[in-house]
Amino acid sequence: MQKLKGINLVIASGSEQVQNCLQEAFEHYGAGICLCGYLNLDFVKQLEFISDKADVILIDMDDSYEDNEAALDRLLEHIDLPILFHDNDFDDINDPQQECGFSLPAISKLASKLSRLVDRNENRKPVQVCDNGKKIAQSKSESSVDNLSQMTQEILFQNEGLSVAVEEEQRRRLESEQTLELKDIAEFIGAHESSESIDSAENVWILGASIGGPEAVKRFLARIPAELPVAFVLAQHLGEGFVSLLATQLDRISSFKVKEASQGHVLRHGEVVIVPIENCITVNNKGMIEILDEKWKGHYKPSIDRVIKDVTHRYQERAGVIIFSGMGEDGVLASQKFAEQYQGNIWAQNPETCVVSSMPDSVRKADLVSYTGSPEALALKIAMHYMGKDSYIN
Repeated sequence: MQKLKGINLVIASGSEQVQNCLQEAFEHYGAGICLCGYLNLDFVKQLEFISDKADVILIDMDDSYEDNEAALDRLLEHIDLPILFHDNDFDDINDPQQECGFSLPAISKLASKLSRLVDRNENRKPVQVCDNGKKIAQSKSESSVDNLSQMTQEILFQNEGLSVAVEEEQRRRLESEQTLELKDIAEFIGAHESSESIDSAENVWILGASIGGPEAVKRFLARIPAELPVAFVLAQHLGEGFVSLLATQLDRISSFKVKEASQGHVLRHGEVVIVPIENCITVNNKGMIEILDEKWKGHYKPSIDRVIKDVTHRYQERAGVIIFSGMGEDGVLASQKFAEQYQGNIWAQNPETCVVSSMPDSVRKADLVSYTGSPEALALKIAMHYMGKDSYIN
């Protein structure tokens, strides 16, 4: 019965009765309760103060989400703990036959999920020691990651501060040229793989971003659960030659595998594929990427409009679009067609968290956006969209 022994739990609910019952139930399973209360800004401030003592957060979504979006956004942006979102109605709470107001199977199942989520997070977060001797859990998303928002702006405006990155890219290209023949063979084999032997993605979402986009996408991907049944195609405005650097940076913080697009690669769930800057791509009817002998037209490289048009045509109602921080209106035209033809999901980053908000603002002004939120809130939204009840984010 000690499934949660040694685990310190935070509980948030809009019902005091649910709070008390959950606290009693999980203490019965061995958990320590760090904080239990209503999900509001005061609650989040208290949690920020004691977050280093907690292991996992349980949020009762039935009462705590829609009415407390500001508090939830702050929690997602500032608290680096795994979160389980539970949307039960707890219809049996007043049944005297139920221990603590809940059925034992339901509580046992919830306790098991919380325990697994803590274990998964511990595997993701190596324990380190501060100068003052205090233990901290440093997430993958915080280790050795440059400020990608700054990197993007330096790339776009060709600042001299990129010399180190340029040297690294030149070294990588030299190594790449030395193994070109092997890569060509691998790409040839990949392009001729049998579609029956490959688990191609059922659901594909396009992430469109420009200035400030890498930082926003970093925050989004850092909270995406590994089990999410989605493949992402990232169309990020960049200077030529920096796709590899961006892929490396994002791969460090995500439970998804982040890679550059390659000829013949089949889109799979659990992956983020970054669109190349030099050449246009398409996705064929087998879900394979084809890199075309054709340059992007227009001002934007890559063209988010063209990527949205191509991918949504291939996946239709199984596709989706998220527009992150950026300048301009790239993505609006194709999003309009996507909405008209397939009534697809189009979401956008909120202005408050953008470096430049004109790109997501443009799709909002066109009345195309069904959900707006911070990168962390967008991660939660897509997790709940596909995983439903008892969704979680890392």
